[in-house]
Amino acid sequence: MKLKKKILAALLGAAMLLCSCSESKLDTNESAPSPLFTDIPTASEPDTSSGYSPDSSKSDSAPAGVPMWEGTAPNGNKIVFLGSMHAAKDDFYPIPEKIAKPFNEAEVVAFECDTDGQVSIEMQFQMQKDMLLTDGSTLSDHISPEAYKVVAEQVEALGSSAELYDSYKPWAAYEMLSALFIRTSDVKAVNGIDYYLLDKTKTDGKKLVELEHPKVQLDMVTELPDETYDVLLRISEGETKESFNENYETLYNTWLAGDLDGMEQMTVISDADALKEFGLTDEEITLIENRDKKQLDDRNVGMAKGIKELFNSGKKTFVCVGCAHYLGEKGIIALLEKEGYTFKRI
Repeated sequence: MKLKKKILAALLGAAMLLCSCSESKLDTNESAPSPLFTDIPTASEPDTSSGYSPDSSKSDSAPAGVPMWEGTAPNGNKIVFLGSMHAAKDDFYPIPEKIAKPFNEAEVVAFECDTDGQVSIEMQFQMQKDMLLTDGSTLSDHISPEAYKVVAEQVEALGSSAELYDSYKPWAAYEMLSALFIRTSDVKAVNGIDYYLLDKTKTDGKKLVELEHPKVQLDMVTELPDETYDVLLRISEGETKESFNENYETLYNTWLAGDLDGMEQMTVISDADALKEFGLTDEEITLIENRDKKQLDDRNVGMAKGIKELFNSGKKTFVCVGCAHYLGEKGIIALLEKEGYTFKRI
């Protein structure tokens, strides 16, 4: 596959809570399981090393294609939707006028969850505690030799030590390896649009709505069986820092251009035909399909329900969730269209 779609999906639609945990918004006085959590800026402090400031808007920074919609309820109430990336480049800021105007006009702003909220922070601490094996076993006891070899080779190639991962549960090793790829690439989760808007929502005193509980995002990764992560690791064999950067550049430009079909192709990995090329069994393919369902489809249902309540409020509302959640036949837009809501690109 030579495409770390597991990471690309995270940048468009997977959990904000998990991104923020890997970016270490936790109190630095608390001990962390590994050096992966240290020396990373907080998500509410965009990187200013390139000289930009996110405090004002500009009208020429984002192509018209950046995924945004105006949704209309059967009762005529309207909401503006942004399909975000949970990571972005420095040059995306100052935030484009296309996004800034409807955001500034909104009384209510909705996100997947409040990654700065007390509940989210408590979940992040709990996640760190739950990452570690405490029964005397090591990572290699829980995944195949082939999967463990992928972890060891990729971690070492990215400048870290494979030994740091020996105490991780499979889900934690997988997520932290993904975070390591992001840390060593041109991608900056600290520049994520939703992180910036979340902070600004609080600063501006707007009402903040969470479309799902942080525990939903935590359970999304911790409840999957070890076998799922074994498969995910094996199909990422051969991924390098260079190939990840190349794939991210493609995804980022696809997002800027608003190419929804292209984004969907890059973020959904449960393509049975593609997976069969790796010699996966039907049972292993089912594991990946179930993972995609849990990561996107199931959460879309819950978020769509919350969005209907926002429509009913009649207040000026701006919704910002990962772009992947809007895409496809089981995306938020398709779910709401079946109930009489209409959407147009803006």
